[in-house]
Amino acid sequence: MPNLTKDQKTLLESMNHGLRLQVCSDYCPNQWTITTSPKAPVRIFKKTIQKLYQNGLISYQPIHHFGVRWDEFVITQKGRQAV
Repeated sequence: MPNLTKDQKTLLESMNHGLRLQVCSDYCPNQWTITTSPKAPVRIFKKTIQKLYQNGLISYQPIHHFGVRWDEFVITQKGRQAV
């Protein structure tokens, strides 16, 4: 299991309980804008998302809103086991 900070573990627990995380990945003024629904219990940084993704704890699916690409991240089975 990767070495995770308290905030990273809190984020994974929230995603396990239904937190939806979307990141704008298109070349536009909103690039790397992070939205959550409901509001995340911790502040989310780009490096946090990258670390969780690289360790296989979250995965993403690209979606398009009005022609702008957003990546919707969800927790993986490995991420559920880490919580």
